[in-house]
Amino acid sequence: MPGPRTAAASLLLVVAVGALVLGRSEPSAALGSHPLVAPAEAPVSGRLIFLGDCAFCHGADASGTNRGPSLQGVGAADVDFYLSTGRMPVTEEVQDPQRKAPAYDAGEIARIVSYVDSLGAGTGTPIPQVDLSAASLTDGEKLYTENCASCHSSVAAGGALTNGKYAPTLRPSTPTQIAEAIRVGPGTMPLFGTDTLSDGQVDSIVRYVIYLQHPDDRGGLNLSHIGPITEGMIALVVGLGALLAVVRKIGTAVGD
Repeated sequence: MPGPRTAAASLLLVVAVGALVLGRSEPSAALGSHPLVAPAEAPVSGRLIFLGDCAFCHGADASGTNRGPSLQGVGAADVDFYLSTGRMPVTEEVQDPQRKAPAYDAGEIARIVSYVDSLGAGTGTPIPQVDLSAASLTDGEKLYTENCASCHSSVAAGGALTNGKYAPTLRPSTPTQIAEAIRVGPGTMPLFGTDTLSDGQVDSIVRYVIYLQHPDDRGGLNLSHIGPITEGMIALVVGLGALLAVVRKIGTAVGD
């Protein structure tokens, strides 16, 4: 018959396993229709996931280590962007992680976001509430051309930068992720605060990027929506080919 110590150890093990199961359970109805409307106990369950998957790099108290930066005070927008786009967690140290499938479902992301945000007492950048109902597509095009197109291309397909860097395509991005990227400036992207772009202007940019994801092709070939690069290549090949054909015909006629 087990002694008192064995019984106590068994009880602690059951409690620990139960807590982990609760922390990893499916999202409950209390989360609401928006995946980031987390219940009051979300920081507690989010901490369990954080300790199991994030603390190795960011520290048990999220104060950072030599493998990862501090997350205290970074805010909900930063954490949600990196988790929802699959840029975190990573298996090895990288300066600018690329987009991939998220490692967590919406409920787990909400819990982790709630926990990390609680460490800074809500002092970081909040998750933008995008409202496209009053957003202007015309203003969005102008603002995108002025602030975003030089890196992400005129059709949001992404492009190469200096020093081996690369601006990612925006075509898989959700409205919230686009707004988050504008506000937090992930990787080498500059941060656009409210003093640079108002919430209404951000909404307009988001609306234009969403339009670029599914543009209205009025006719002709869309050329994969890559933009002037493809158009220029086709013009060069067709034009040069036609010029060579003319030169060859002229040369043949003179020779005869």
